Amino acid sequence: MSRLISMLRLKCPKCSKGDLFVTKGLFRYSRMLDMPEKCSSCGQVYCIEPGFWLGSLWTSYPIIILTELPFLLCALLIDSVNPAWFFGGMLIAFVLIYPVMLRLGRSIWIHLNIRKL
Repeated sequence: MSRLISMLRLKCPKCSKGDLFVTKGLFRYSRMLDMPEKCSSCGQVYCIEPGFWLGSLWTSYPIIILTELPFLLCALLIDSVNPAWFFGGMLIAFVLIYPVMLRLGRSIWIHLNIRKL
């Protein structure tokens, strides 16, 4: 359970004390992917190898699916409303959830690849 809390709070996967990102919080639109090179508490290096963060695309993908799927289903199943409204909603939801998807995707990815102390 502590590992899940560490993921959601964007903390270091090894010690759960240091921050993964320079700016705190999930909803950051400026400098959203700026990360320190290593943990300020335990010294864990965050960028393990070149291309390491490409894997976080796989962990952020389900976040987008869970966000966009209700709009898509409504657009397909509800005939009384113009589908363009639902697609507009999808676009707005994507813009709002974008920093959460990126940051949480990275947090989940690094927590899956680094063991806790």
